[in-house]
Amino acid sequence: MSSRPSTLSLAGECWIQPSHRQGQSRHGKFLAIQATGLQLAHPSEPLRIPSQTKILDALGQDLSESLLRNHRQLAIPANHQLIFQSDWGTETYIIVEGIAKARSLTLAGEEVVISLMGSGALIGDLALLSPVPIRSVDVVALTAVSLLKLRDGALKEALEGSATALALIASLQAQRLKVLGERLMLMHEDATTRLLATLLELARLNGPADDPHQPIPAISQNEIAVIAGLSRGTTSTLINKLRSNGTLENGVEGLRFATLAPLQRRGLLPTIPPPPG
Repeated sequence: MSSRPSTLSLAGECWIQPSHRQGQSRHGKFLAIQATGLQLAHPSEPLRIPSQTKILDALGQDLSESLLRNHRQLAIPANHQLIFQSDWGTETYIIVEGIAKARSLTLAGEEVVISLMGSGALIGDLALLSPVPIRSVDVVALTAVSLLKLRDGALKEALEGSATALALIASLQAQRLKVLGERLMLMHEDATTRLLATLLELARLNGPADDPHQPIPAISQNEIAVIAGLSRGTTSTLINKLRSNGTLENGVEGLRFATLAPLQRRGLLPTIPPPPG
């Protein structure tokens, strides 16, 4: 039976107020931090918010600054759980760097991965939008994750005061439904296609560029198997096969795709025509 990762404890805060117009950050008072599994950004370090933080780019500068007022920056190690399904809460977060998974456990204790989230993803908004603020899934860090924790009420204020924010959240929900539908369809494909699709998604989320050539994050084969809906043995066999046939290679930064042709043949990536001669 699957076990839930340990929860996080925190004693202390580090408040960070960014000033995006200057591209720098202003740091407020620093209080002593004693945390288990969670660290807050050190006040001497500038806040790094990449331009690829998609929701902030879409909101525009003024709305983004309002949303981020008095936020906190958190660092969470791999395998720690940020949100527990069925808990009450409306805290919302934005991923700056790293990959997290939204998952649920069946009555038999088997893990079902609903989605993967990378840089720019919004976490926790569904509880805010629901009639009762209850978490619908667990959220667990697959890799080390850097997060922006929004102040209480920040997203609600944005939704109540901005048609742009409302349209953005509606678009986000539509994208999630599309991705979920694609994941459900993928579960009816053969094992190799499911594994390739999982490795592709991990590679594209493993950095801000949405690039399939990025290295695949160094997570366990058991974790990859759960995401792909395969057994651990099948996953190990297929990864070795993909290495031997030249689809995957071990680079300086880890495992990566050596060629995208198998992904294109299976319809997981569009085929790019050669340039005219």
